[in-house]
Amino acid sequence: MTDWYENQEEQKEEKEKKYVTRKEFRICFVILLAAIGFATFAINDSIEQARNDVKTQVYRTEEHISSIVNNIPRNIEQGIEEANNPLRESSMEIIDVDEKAKTATIRMTAAPKEYVNGMTVKFMVSCDGAEKMEVSAAAGNDRVFTAEMEVPFCGVASATVHMKKGGTEYIQSMTGVNVESMVLPYFSGNRGGSVTWQASQDYVTFDGDIWVDVNCPEWILNLDKGASFDLKNEKMEVYVDGKLHKTLPVEIAHEDAYTTSYLAYINGENKIKLKNGKEIEFIFKAEDNNGMKYSYLVDKGAWDQNGGYENDAIWNMPDADRLKIE
Repeated sequence: MTDWYENQEEQKEEKEKKYVTRKEFRICFVILLAAIGFATFAINDSIEQARNDVKTQVYRTEEHISSIVNNIPRNIEQGIEEANNPLRESSMEIIDVDEKAKTATIRMTAAPKEYVNGMTVKFMVSCDGAEKMEVSAAAGNDRVFTAEMEVPFCGVASATVHMKKGGTEYIQSMTGVNVESMVLPYFSGNRGGSVTWQASQDYVTFDGDIWVDVNCPEWILNLDKGASFDLKNEKMEVYVDGKLHKTLPVEIAHEDAYTTSYLAYINGENKIKLKNGKEIEFIFKAEDNNGMKYSYLVDKGAWDQNGGYENDAIWNMPDADRLKIE
Protein backbone atom coordinates (compact mmCIF):
# COMPACT_ATOMS: atom_id res chain seq x y z
CA MET A 1 0.00 0.00 0.00
CA THR A 2 2.80 2.30 0.87
CA ASP A 3 4.62 1.50 -2.37
CA TRP A 4 1.52 2.21 -4.41
CA TYR A 5 1.10 5.61 -2.75
CA GLU A 6 4.72 6.49 -3.31
CA ASN A 7 4.44 5.52 -6.98
CA GLN A 8 1.41 7.77 -7.32
CA GLU A 9 3.30 10.69 -5.79
CA GLU A 10 6.29 10.12 -8.05
CA GLN A 11 4.07 10.04 -11.12
CA LYS A 12 2.37 13.26 -9.99
CA GLU A 13 5.70 14.99 -9.48
CA GLU A 14 6.88 13.78 -12.89
CA LYS A 15 3.74 15.23 -14.55
CA GLU A 16 4.23 18.52 -12.73
CA LYS A 17 7.85 18.64 -13.95
CA LYS A 18 6.71 17.98 -17.51
CA TYR A 19 3.99 20.65 -17.13
CA VAL A 20 6.49 23.27 -15.92
CA THR A 21 8.83 22.42 -18.75
CA ARG A 22 6.08 22.92 -21.32
CA LYS A 23 5.03 26.21 -19.72
CA GLU A 24 8.58 27.51 -19.82
CA PHE A 25 8.87 26.40 -23.42
CA ARG A 26 5.72 28.29 -24.35
CA ILE A 27 6.99 31.43 -22.62
CA CYS A 28 10.30 31.16 -24.42
CA PHE A 29 8.50 30.62 -27.70
CA VAL A 30 6.37 33.74 -27.18
CA ILE A 31 9.47 35.76 -26.29
CA LEU A 32 11.21 34.44 -29.38
CA LEU A 33 8.27 35.39 -31.60
CA ALA A 34 8.23 38.88 -30.07
CA ALA A 35 11.97 39.25 -30.64
CA ILE A 36 11.60 38.11 -34.24
CA GLY A 37 8.72 40.55 -34.75
CA PHE A 38 10.66 43.44 -33.23
CA ALA A 39 13.73 42.60 -35.31
CA THR A 40 11.59 42.40 -38.44
CA PHE A 41 10.03 45.78 -37.65
CA ALA A 42 13.46 47.33 -37.03
CA ILE A 43 14.80 45.87 -40.26
CA ASN A 44 11.77 47.14 -42.22
CA ASP A 45 12.14 50.57 -40.60
CA SER A 46 15.83 50.66 -41.53
CA ILE A 47 15.02 49.61 -45.08
CA GLU A 48 12.34 52.31 -45.34
CA GLN A 49 14.72 54.91 -43.93
CA ALA A 50 17.38 53.85 -46.41
CA ARG A 51 14.84 54.15 -49.23
CA ASN A 52 13.91 57.65 -48.10
CA ASP A 53 17.58 58.64 -47.85
CA VAL A 54 18.19 57.35 -51.37
CA LYS A 55 15.09 59.19 -52.67
CA THR A 56 16.23 62.41 -50.98
CA GLN A 57 19.73 62.08 -52.39
CA VAL A 58 18.37 61.37 -55.87
CA TYR A 59 16.02 64.39 -55.61
CA ARG A 60 18.87 66.67 -54.52
CA THR A 61 21.10 65.37 -57.29
CA GLU A 62 18.34 65.96 -59.85
CA GLU A 63 17.75 69.46 -58.50
CA HIS A 64 21.47 70.24 -58.66
CA ILE A 65 21.77 68.94 -62.21
CA SER A 66 18.60 70.82 -63.23
CA SER A 67 19.97 74.03 -61.71
CA ILE A 68 23.23 73.63 -63.60
CA VAL A 69 21.42 72.93 -66.86
CA ASN A 70 18.99 75.84 -66.40
CA ASN A 71 21.82 78.24 -65.57
CA ILE A 72 23.88 77.31 -68.63
CA PRO A 73 22.10 79.82 -70.95
CA ARG A 74 22.27 82.51 -68.28
CA ASN A 75 25.95 81.88 -67.60
CA ILE A 76 26.70 81.93 -71.33
CA GLU A 77 24.75 85.18 -71.69
CA GLN A 78 26.55 86.72 -68.73
CA GLY A 79 29.87 85.54 -70.10
CA ILE A 80 29.17 87.08 -73.50
CA GLU A 81 27.96 90.31 -71.88
CA GLU A 82 31.06 90.50 -69.71
CA ALA A 83 33.31 89.82 -72.67
CA ASN A 84 31.63 92.59 -74.67
CA ASN A 85 31.71 95.04 -71.76
CA PRO A 86 34.49 97.56 -72.51
CA LEU A 87 34.59 98.66 -68.87
CA ARG A 88 36.45 97.12 -65.99
CA GLU A 89 34.07 98.84 -63.60
CA SER A 90 31.63 101.75 -63.39
CA SER A 91 29.66 103.47 -60.64
CA MET A 92 27.16 106.21 -59.77
CA GLU A 93 27.06 107.78 -56.32
CA ILE A 94 25.53 110.83 -54.64
CA ILE A 95 28.19 113.14 -53.24
CA ASP A 96 26.15 116.24 -52.32
CA VAL A 97 22.55 117.36 -51.85
CA ASP A 98 20.88 120.78 -52.02
CA GLU A 99 17.59 120.26 -50.22
CA LYS A 100 16.34 123.78 -50.89
CA ALA A 101 16.88 123.43 -54.63
CA LYS A 102 15.83 119.75 -54.43
CA THR A 103 18.85 118.63 -56.42
CA ALA A 104 21.54 116.01 -55.89
CA THR A 105 25.07 115.92 -57.28
CA ILE A 106 25.98 112.56 -58.74
CA ARG A 107 29.53 111.43 -59.44
CA MET A 108 29.93 108.90 -62.25
CA THR A 109 33.06 106.88 -62.93
CA ALA A 110 34.04 104.51 -65.74
CA ALA A 111 37.28 102.51 -65.88
CA PRO A 112 37.99 101.02 -69.34
CA LYS A 113 39.51 97.55 -69.59
CA GLU A 114 41.98 98.91 -72.11
CA TYR A 115 43.06 102.55 -72.09
CA VAL A 116 44.06 104.10 -75.42
CA ASN A 117 45.33 107.63 -75.91
CA GLY A 118 42.70 109.81 -77.52
CA MET A 119 39.72 107.77 -76.33
CA THR A 120 36.73 109.79 -75.07
CA VAL A 121 33.95 109.03 -72.61
CA LYS A 122 30.63 110.72 -71.94
CA PHE A 123 27.67 109.86 -69.73
CA MET A 124 24.03 110.08 -70.79
CA VAL A 125 21.87 110.54 -67.69
CA SER A 126 18.10 110.22 -67.37
CA CYS A 127 15.78 110.78 -64.39
CA ASP A 128 12.77 108.47 -64.21
CA GLY A 129 13.07 107.77 -67.94
CA ALA A 130 12.89 111.44 -68.98
CA GLU A 131 15.02 113.03 -71.70
CA LYS A 132 18.70 112.15 -71.39
CA MET A 133 21.24 114.75 -70.27
CA GLU A 134 24.81 114.60 -71.57
CA VAL A 135 27.97 115.23 -69.56
CA SER A 136 31.55 114.71 -70.76
CA ALA A 137 34.07 112.86 -68.59
CA ALA A 138 37.77 113.42 -68.07
CA ALA A 139 40.41 110.80 -67.27
CA GLY A 140 42.62 111.12 -64.22
CA ASN A 141 46.13 109.84 -63.65
CA ASP A 142 44.61 106.47 -62.81
CA ARG A 143 43.01 106.42 -66.29
CA VAL A 144 39.52 106.35 -64.76
CA PHE A 145 37.01 108.71 -66.38
CA THR A 146 34.99 110.84 -63.95
CA ALA A 147 32.14 113.34 -64.28
CA GLU A 148 29.74 115.09 -61.92
CA MET A 149 26.21 116.24 -62.63
CA GLU A 150 23.28 117.79 -60.75
CA VAL A 151 19.97 115.98 -61.06
CA PRO A 152 16.56 116.80 -59.56
CA PHE A 153 15.10 114.67 -56.79
CA CYS A 154 13.59 111.72 -58.63
CA GLY A 155 12.87 108.06 -58.19
CA VAL A 156 15.74 106.61 -60.23
CA ALA A 157 18.64 108.30 -62.00
CA SER A 158 20.05 105.98 -64.66
CA ALA A 159 22.97 106.40 -67.07
CA THR A 160 24.82 104.86 -69.97
CA VAL A 161 28.53 105.16 -70.74
CA HIS A 162 29.45 106.12 -74.31
CA MET A 163 33.10 105.37 -75.00
CA LYS A 164 34.81 106.07 -78.31
CA LYS A 165 38.02 104.24 -79.05
CA GLY A 166 39.75 103.88 -82.41
CA GLY A 167 36.74 105.12 -84.36
CA THR A 168 34.38 102.68 -82.63
CA GLU A 169 31.75 103.68 -80.07
CA TYR A 170 30.91 101.37 -77.19
CA ILE A 171 27.74 101.87 -75.11
CA GLN A 172 27.35 100.29 -71.68
CA SER A 173 24.51 100.62 -69.14
CA MET A 174 25.26 101.50 -65.52
CA THR A 175 23.53 100.60 -62.28
CA GLY A 176 21.15 103.46 -61.41
CA VAL A 177 20.70 105.38 -58.17
CA ASN A 178 17.43 105.69 -56.20
CA VAL A 179 17.79 109.39 -55.53
CA GLU A 180 14.82 110.26 -53.30
CA SER A 181 15.19 107.21 -51.06
CA MET A 182 18.88 108.01 -50.56
CA VAL A 183 18.80 111.79 -50.09
CA LEU A 184 15.80 112.11 -47.77
CA PRO A 185 15.65 111.05 -44.12
CA TYR A 186 13.22 108.23 -43.34
CA PHE A 187 10.57 108.82 -40.66
CA SER A 188 8.57 106.20 -38.78
CA GLY A 189 6.54 106.41 -35.58
CA ASN A 190 3.49 105.48 -33.57
CA ARG A 191 1.37 106.44 -30.58
CA GLY A 192 1.32 104.09 -27.62
CA GLY A 193 -0.93 103.98 -24.57
CA SER A 194 -4.69 103.99 -24.07
CA VAL A 195 -7.84 105.87 -25.05
CA THR A 196 -10.28 105.89 -22.11
CA TRP A 197 -13.99 106.71 -22.10
CA GLN A 198 -16.49 106.62 -19.25
CA ALA A 199 -20.23 106.50 -19.76
CA SER A 200 -20.73 109.75 -17.85
CA GLN A 201 -18.32 111.67 -20.12
CA ASP A 202 -18.71 113.11 -23.59
CA TYR A 203 -14.97 112.86 -24.26
CA VAL A 204 -12.11 110.33 -24.29
CA THR A 205 -8.77 110.74 -22.53
CA PHE A 206 -5.41 109.88 -24.14
CA ASP A 207 -2.59 108.50 -22.05
CA GLY A 208 0.83 107.13 -23.03
CA ASP A 209 3.56 108.37 -25.34
CA ILE A 210 4.38 109.15 -28.95
CA TRP A 211 7.66 108.10 -30.54
CA VAL A 212 9.28 108.97 -33.84
CA ASP A 213 12.41 107.42 -35.38
CA VAL A 214 14.38 109.43 -37.95
CA ASN A 215 16.93 107.58 -40.06
CA CYS A 216 19.88 109.52 -41.44
CA PRO A 217 19.83 109.84 -45.27
CA GLU A 218 21.75 106.97 -46.81
CA TRP A 219 23.94 109.18 -48.99
CA ILE A 220 25.47 110.76 -45.91
CA LEU A 221 26.37 107.38 -44.45
CA ASN A 222 28.09 106.45 -47.71
CA LEU A 223 30.44 109.45 -47.45
CA ASP A 224 33.80 109.03 -45.79
CA LYS A 225 33.66 112.47 -44.18
CA GLY A 226 32.42 116.02 -44.44
CA ALA A 227 28.65 115.66 -43.97
CA SER A 228 26.24 115.23 -41.09
CA PHE A 229 22.51 115.24 -40.46
CA ASP A 230 20.93 116.80 -37.39
CA LEU A 231 17.44 117.99 -36.53
CA LYS A 232 16.52 120.97 -34.35
CA ASN A 233 13.41 122.73 -33.00
CA GLU A 234 11.69 119.36 -32.54
CA LYS A 235 8.12 119.43 -31.24
CA MET A 236 4.94 117.37 -31.24
CA GLU A 237 1.81 119.30 -32.22
CA VAL A 238 -1.70 118.07 -31.53
CA TYR A 239 -4.49 119.27 -33.84
CA VAL A 240 -8.24 118.93 -33.21
CA ASP A 241 -10.46 119.39 -36.24
CA GLY A 242 -7.51 120.97 -38.08
CA LYS A 243 -6.71 123.55 -35.40
CA LEU A 244 -3.64 123.53 -33.15
CA HIS A 245 -4.78 122.24 -29.75
CA LYS A 246 -1.57 121.59 -27.81
CA THR A 247 2.20 121.48 -28.31
CA LEU A 248 4.09 118.74 -26.48
CA PRO A 249 7.80 118.94 -25.66
CA VAL A 250 10.03 116.33 -27.30
CA GLU A 251 13.13 114.65 -25.93
CA ILE A 252 15.75 112.47 -27.58
CA ALA A 253 15.25 108.92 -26.33
CA HIS A 254 17.93 107.12 -28.32
CA GLU A 255 20.63 108.13 -30.76
CA ASP A 256 23.26 106.33 -32.82
CA ALA A 257 25.07 106.87 -36.13
CA TYR A 258 22.01 105.95 -38.17
CA THR A 259 18.80 106.54 -36.18
CA THR A 260 17.61 109.17 -33.72
CA SER A 261 14.47 108.55 -31.66
CA TYR A 262 12.21 111.31 -30.32
CA LEU A 263 9.65 110.85 -27.55
CA ALA A 264 6.69 112.92 -26.33
CA TYR A 265 4.56 112.01 -23.31
CA ILE A 266 0.78 112.30 -22.99
CA ASN A 267 0.24 112.38 -19.23
CA GLY A 268 -0.11 114.76 -16.31
CA GLU A 269 -0.39 118.31 -17.56
CA ASN A 270 0.04 117.01 -21.13
CA LYS A 271 -3.06 114.82 -20.92
CA ILE A 272 -5.40 115.27 -23.90
CA LYS A 273 -9.18 115.11 -23.95
CA LEU A 274 -11.07 114.60 -27.21
CA LYS A 275 -14.80 115.33 -27.38
CA ASN A 276 -17.35 113.21 -29.18
CA GLY A 277 -17.27 113.60 -32.99
CA LYS A 278 -13.89 115.35 -33.08
CA GLU A 279 -10.86 114.41 -35.19
CA ILE A 280 -7.35 114.46 -33.77
CA GLU A 281 -3.87 114.50 -35.37
CA PHE A 282 -0.43 114.06 -33.80
CA ILE A 283 2.26 115.69 -35.99
CA PHE A 284 6.01 115.66 -35.30
CA LYS A 285 7.80 118.76 -36.63
CA ALA A 286 11.50 119.60 -36.93
CA GLU A 287 14.00 121.23 -39.26
CA ASP A 288 17.55 120.37 -40.31
CA ASN A 289 20.71 122.45 -40.56
CA ASN A 290 19.87 123.42 -44.15
CA GLY A 291 16.57 125.00 -43.11
CA MET A 292 14.40 122.20 -44.51
CA LYS A 293 11.23 121.73 -42.47
CA TYR A 294 9.75 118.27 -41.89
CA SER A 295 6.20 117.44 -40.75
CA TYR A 296 5.46 113.76 -40.03
CA LEU A 297 1.92 112.57 -39.27
CA VAL A 298 2.28 110.05 -36.43
CA ASP A 299 -1.37 109.30 -35.71
CA LYS A 300 -4.76 110.44 -36.94
CA GLY A 301 -8.21 109.39 -35.78
CA ALA A 302 -11.68 110.39 -34.64
CA TRP A 303 -13.80 109.49 -31.65
CA ASP A 304 -17.45 108.55 -31.86
CA GLN A 305 -19.36 107.74 -28.71
CA ASN A 306 -21.07 104.81 -30.43
CA GLY A 307 -18.19 103.48 -32.53
CA GLY A 308 -15.21 104.31 -30.30
CA TYR A 309 -11.84 105.72 -31.36
CA GLU A 310 -11.06 104.94 -35.02
CA ASN A 311 -7.61 105.44 -36.58
CA ASP A 312 -7.51 102.75 -39.27
CA ALA A 313 -6.86 105.37 -41.96
CA ILE A 314 -3.33 105.99 -40.69
CA TRP A 315 -2.38 102.34 -41.19
CA ASN A 316 -3.49 102.41 -44.82
CA MET A 317 -1.62 105.64 -45.57
CA PRO A 318 1.71 105.32 -47.47
CA ASP A 319 4.77 106.62 -45.60
CA ALA A 320 5.39 109.16 -48.36
CA ASP A 321 1.97 110.73 -47.70
CA ARG A 322 2.64 111.01 -43.99
CA LEU A 323 5.76 113.16 -44.49
CA LYS A 324 5.72 116.74 -45.80
CA ILE A 325 8.89 118.70 -46.57
CA GLU A 326 9.10 122.47 -47.01
